[in-house]
Amino acid sequence: MNYKYYPTPHGKRIYRFLHRIGHPLFKGLVNFEVKGQEYVPVASGGIIMSNHVSYLDPVFLGAAVPREFHSIARDDLFGVRFFGDLITYFNAIPIKRGKPDLKNLRNILSMLKEDKLLLMFPEGTRSVGGTLGEALEGAGFIAYRANVPVIPVFLKGTDIILPKHAKGVKRAKVSVRFGPAIELTELRNMRRARESYKPIAQEIMKGIATLKTCADNEV
Repeated sequence: MNYKYYPTPHGKRIYRFLHRIGHPLFKGLVNFEVKGQEYVPVASGGIIMSNHVSYLDPVFLGAAVPREFHSIARDDLFGVRFFGDLITYFNAIPIKRGKPDLKNLRNILSMLKEDKLLLMFPEGTRSVGGTLGEALEGAGFIAYRANVPVIPVFLKGTDIILPKHAKGVKRAKVSVRFGPAIELTELRNMRRARESYKPIAQEIMKGIATLKTCADNEV
């Protein structure tokens, strides 16, 4: 099946409109708090690495990130009627789950070299109960190969509004906290590149865990 990798001009207009109204809209609907936006690169390439607890995560992150970004989604989601078009409008790029997808990985790396911003969920799937899972090695691979700043993010509250396997939605506070770029220079300079992928992925989750601790201590 062929998928659209980037939105049409009409889709980009929809994205920009929703991005513009997203933050004030969510502040009106829920208690929406964003901290650390200054850590997001203003114009250069970068990767936003966030925990993943709900299908709503990309929507709230779309409102929190101060500039346009692309994201990675399972390729089978693009075949779902209406939903596939929706995530295409939001700059989603399909990736085959559990299989090598070199073509799309090359597209992603090229995009980052063009100073685009990418959102990734390094755990690869939604976690349950607010816990953090283990990052997939693929997250370390992309962070290594792209050689751009990696910004950790901790997202909290979307799992209450729409938890995994939920049949309805609830009202809850949602907070998004960005952290400073993760220091990966030493890992990127390892003699054997492949041996660095897993340690980089682990370092990314440590960065997210640090932000989680800060968020939990504020409660």
